[in-house]
Amino acid sequence: PPEEVAMIIDHAHGRLAGIGPRPARSGPCLYTIAPNQDFLVGHDPTSAAIHLVSACSGHGFKHAAAIGEALAGEITGGAGALDLSVFAPPTRTAA
Repeated sequence: PPEEVAMIIDHAHGRLAGIGPRPARSGPCLYTIAPNQDFLVGHDPTSAAIHLVSACSGHGFKHAAAIGEALAGEITGGAGALDLSVFAPPTRTAA
């Protein structure tokens, strides 16, 4: 989109070696998001042996270190520094 090209010209050109004033190409950034735009972190509803972690929705990369630390504590039996239960996958109901 034109606004992204303008941002590249305004902020990257002249600051990064080899970056010219015009982009060689551009494309959309596509990613999957949860319906509520939140993370999904917790045990699979069908198996306690499976831990689901999808810290995505476009902004999850910024939180990866904290989520990783909390999960490491939980999985190794230590106390997790963060309560991630708010991000638990929904439970399935019998059909």
